[in-house]
Amino acid sequence: MYLNYSQIEALIEQGAMKQVERDCINAASLDVRLGREVMMEVEPAPGVVIDYRKRHPLTMKTVNLPDEGIVIHPGQFFLAHTIEICNFPDNLAALFRIKSSMGRIGLEHMDAGWVDPGFHGSLTLEFKNMTQFHSIHLRPGDKIGQLVFLRGEVVSAERSYRSVGNYNGSTGVKQVGFKEELCKSE
Repeated sequence: MYLNYSQIEALIEQGAMKQVERDCINAASLDVRLGREVMMEVEPAPGVVIDYRKRHPLTMKTVNLPDEGIVIHPGQFFLAHTIEICNFPDNLAALFRIKSSMGRIGLEHMDAGWVDPGFHGSLTLEFKNMTQFHSIHLRPGDKIGQLVFLRGEVVSAERSYRSVGNYNGSTGVKQVGFKEELCKSE
């Protein structure tokens, strides 16, 4: 069952979500905002092939967004993080969905938006400008998406994301592989 406005407010008061603006609380979701750090895909060296099993990262450049923001061109892929910080108890999960207004201008989230019980940190999100002809202007603090919260039975400590999660405790943007040496800026 999803959580409603009052229940989301209580979650915030209990510290399950931090750095939240009150006007981001909706009837059954919480808007999350675009953080300052993004990783933009750049052209790799010839012959580079990504091997998921080996957790190869994409060739990317880290950009700290200025107040005036950044323009995302048609087909461009990037990773971004939320300003909001999760500190989920072991009985809370969430589903990230892009804001409908963002979807209507052609920005797509790559549908990897599940937040497990026990997760702590900012969310790294995967986006692509799906338009053929239009660039999209994004700024830090833009309401980029929303979290729908789900409460269930408590997950055991050994299975909680708090214990087994690869990206737990992350701040800023993280790529697959998640090791700091794989996430260097250019």
